[in-house]
Amino acid sequence: MAPEPAPGKTMVPLVPALVMLGLVAGAHGDSKPVFIKVPEDQTGLSGGVASFVCQATGEPKPRITWMKKGKKVSSQRFEVIEFDDGAGSVLRIQPLRVQRDEAIYECTATNSLGEINTSAKLSVLEEEQLPPGFPSIDMGPQLKVVEKARTATMLCAAGGNPDPEISWFKDFLPVDPATSNGRIKQLRSGALQIESSEESDQGKYECVATNSAGTRYSAPANLYVRVRRVAPRFSIPPSSQEVMPGGSVNLTCVAVGAPMPYVKWMMGAEELTKEDEMPVGRNVLELSNVVRSANYTCVAISSLGMIEATAQVTVKALPKPPIDLVVTETTATSVTLTWDSGNSEPVSYYGIQYRAAGTEGPFQEVDGV
Repeated sequence: MAPEPAPGKTMVPLVPALVMLGLVAGAHGDSKPVFIKVPEDQTGLSGGVASFVCQATGEPKPRITWMKKGKKVSSQRFEVIEFDDGAGSVLRIQPLRVQRDEAIYECTATNSLGEINTSAKLSVLEEEQLPPGFPSIDMGPQLKVVEKARTATMLCAAGGNPDPEISWFKDFLPVDPATSNGRIKQLRSGALQIESSEESDQGKYECVATNSAGTRYSAPANLYVRVRRVAPRFSIPPSSQEVMPGGSVNLTCVAVGAPMPYVKWMMGAEELTKEDEMPVGRNVLELSNVVRSANYTCVAISSLGMIEATAQVTVKALPKPPIDLVVTETTATSVTLTWDSGNSEPVSYYGIQYRAAGTEGPFQEVDGV
């Protein structure tokens, strides 16, 4: 017998409640596929190229498949290039064949919540069948080598009636300047300008001219991004210095290269700079309360090698007093002194203080002896 519900309370069967919660949680955030790019009808040139672009959004991310006459596309001349983790796809057909490739091509986007379809028609013409105004590539891109971080411009000029629109493909995928944060621009002339070039910009570029009469591709051209590589070298090597006992001194070391090297300090085999704190390019070693002389080595390291430079910090020692002082040849107005230095290192100069006998005045000093 089921228990009576308490006054003011409503009892909900436990299992159905769990099922309802499960359904709500499972549905949260999921969505059916929706196309954000659909393939467009094309008229291509026999022996040329055709590319259909299809992209969808949804949760989970949909997958794109291509069909021709109800069958999944498969041919050595057909290439499917995926992007956006499979939610985007390019169907590329090359070289185009009259009749054989003329068909309706269907793009299907599928995820666990459903599938959607869209299609586009491909027509292929022989050169002698081209209608007036069919696009022509008057100037296509050429092989180019650019240094990393510099600007590269891939040229393209096209004619036709009406004036064709120009678009670009890189490695068979469409180039979308809107996703480059302004770094990649398509100029009014049709040229593609790539600022602050990166290694990822390297690849094969094609210029595509399209109008109502058809589509024509340029010959592909490679862009190579050259990364300047220079072994490390010291632009400011450390210099040896002298310091008074207990004094302070700074040793500066600057190294350059491409890539820029890391710089560290060592004293003999002892690492003075922590591995994870090595600065790039410049390192200043600050020494305080210096009490003994030592050699300090600056090390610059990059993927292209390692170089070292050593500076000596010498603690100046106060000279010992002279020894074996002897007074000779004394006269009323002069005296001759002889002594032994008592120092192993050369002495810069001696100071002699004197005062006339029987006087109480201050001592006078003879400098530079």
